[in-house]
Amino acid sequence: MALGHLSQFAREGLCTCEAVLMEACFHLPHQSQRERLRALLHELDIESLPTHGLDFQADVFAWLLKYADHEPDWADSCIAVLCGRRPRVKVWTYDHEFRTTWRKPDGKSIPLAVRV
Repeated sequence: MALGHLSQFAREGLCTCEAVLMEACFHLPHQSQRERLRALLHELDIESLPTHGLDFQADVFAWLLKYADHEPDWADSCIAVLCGRRPRVKVWTYDHEFRTTWRKPDGKSIPLAVRV
């Protein structure tokens, strides 16, 4: 399923953010795994969206506080805030909280690239 989606989205253009890459590296602890990730990012020309600055950081912390009862992580928060700032971005995830719980900072649902 994910490979099929990857081939579809690679044609449309992919982007990520530093928090997602940090989480991926946490889950891919071996050098060979990280080398494959690096090669994939390069091969697919995946853009890294900026997530720096005090205003972005303040928005991320505000979002984390809003959803604290659900124990979100930093990457989820960055994705939600980025979606609020970039209306054309759609999130490719199989994480059910993006369908059921997480929202953009303005309360609107996060647009998803995949409905499963």
